[in-house]
Amino acid sequence: MADLFSKNYNKRTRFTRVCIGEAIFALMDKKEYKDIRISDIVKRAGVSRMTFYHYYETKEDALADFFHEIVAGYIRECISEKEKIGKFHDITSIVHALKYFDQYAGFILKLVDAKLYYIVIDAMNAYMKNRIQPRYKIPIYELYFYGGALLNIFIMWEQDGKQESAEEIARMVANSVADPGKDEVKNKM
Repeated sequence: MADLFSKNYNKRTRFTRVCIGEAIFALMDKKEYKDIRISDIVKRAGVSRMTFYHYYETKEDALADFFHEIVAGYIRECISEKEKIGKFHDITSIVHALKYFDQYAGFILKLVDAKLYYIVIDAMNAYMKNRIQPRYKIPIYELYFYGGALLNIFIMWEQDGKQESAEEIARMVANSVADPGKDEVKNKM
C-alpha cells in the first residue's frame, strides 16, 4: 500500500487513486462491503484491473490509501492555517479536527460499519507518529492514547447525531487533557 506520509505523487497518480477510493465508497452505498468485487471497483472508477493492481493488492489497501489521502488533506490545511488552528492540544485545534473530519463522516462511519475500523486507527497512529511526535516531542504512547480517544469521541459524536457542538466537545477534551482525573481527586477528598 502507498504511504502518503512519505511519498509524493503527481496529480495524475493522485487523481487515479482518489477515483478508486471514491468508487469503493460509492459502491458501499449500494452493497455490503464484503460483496464488492475488484471488477465492480474498476468499472465504477473507470480504470483497468491492471491499474488497480499497480497501486493495491486488496480493496482494503485502496480504502486505507483513500483515508490517508483525507488525512493528508487535513495536514495540508493545518500547515496553511496554523495561526488560526493553534497548538496541538488547543481547543481551536480540536474544533478544527472535528469539523474537518465531519466532512468525511459518511466515509469514516462506513469503514466502522464494515468492521474496517483498523484503517482509521492505523491512519491516526501514523499521523501521530510521523507528524505530531517529531514536532511536539510528546511521548508516542501519550499520542496514541490521545489520538485513539479523540477518534472514538468523533465516531460516537457522529453516531449519536452530534448532540453537542464541536466547540462543546473540544472543551470537554481539552479540559480532560489539561487536568486528567481532576474529578477523581475531588471525590477522594
